[in-house]
Amino acid sequence: MSSLQSADPATLIDAQNVSLHVPVITQADRSLRANPMRLISDLYFSRSKRGMATLLDGVSFKMEAGQRLGVIGANGAGKSTLLRVLAGIYQPSSGRLVVNGEAKGLFDISLGMQQEATGFENIYMRGLQMGLGLREIRRLIPEVLGFTELSEHIDKPLSTYSTGMRLRLAVAVSTMIEPDILLLDEWIGTGDARFSEKVKARMMSLVEGSRGLVIATHNDVLMRSLCTHGLVLEKGRMRFVGPLDDALAFYKEVCG
Repeated sequence: MSSLQSADPATLIDAQNVSLHVPVITQADRSLRANPMRLISDLYFSRSKRGMATLLDGVSFKMEAGQRLGVIGANGAGKSTLLRVLAGIYQPSSGRLVVNGEAKGLFDISLGMQQEATGFENIYMRGLQMGLGLREIRRLIPEVLGFTELSEHIDKPLSTYSTGMRLRLAVAVSTMIEPDILLLDEWIGTGDARFSEKVKARMMSLVEGSRGLVIATHNDVLMRSLCTHGLVLEKGRMRFVGPLDDALAFYKEVCG
């Protein structure tokens, strides 16, 4: 179960025994190419009994306004899954999740961008996918163009852009939002040294403008510069939550 509002506005996130289970498709299952209708029927109508995999198992924590939480764990620990549950992309299979405010994640910054569409059209499509209205997108376009420095290319198809130009546009559009709770699956950066400073400043502005931050990263230096608290995950289970230095020490001593 999940809820969208909390009675206490100081509590941004209240997760109690949150678990997420997903069906497992085995090698013995029929392939989608061989028999797509049978596979779809099995998945949605349970004609075949399937095993379940546990991605999160009884995760409980609270995050208060002003706190910045670093999610710590090895690959496969459940960090990205937890972020997507907090963003509402996945619904918990059990437990209680209360999110007070708008939680937005910057997970795949190129999601939904179309190669055949112009840069201008992609700004609108990506903005709509992020939940922005047409009027709001129009208001933000001058800022996006100024940030990307792509005004002379904005009416050309995305397929004509270099890799760096596409990244500029994706970063600019994805960071148009200023959520109450910012969810980051790694820090967004670019290989362009000059543009990288603009991205860093934009990201810090988002962090400082949010009421709370949840970030999953393997970069301890970055986490120390951003976070006040840490949450340690191991195989989907929460092992520790508390002040960041204590969380990092616990991870290195017990899980590392």
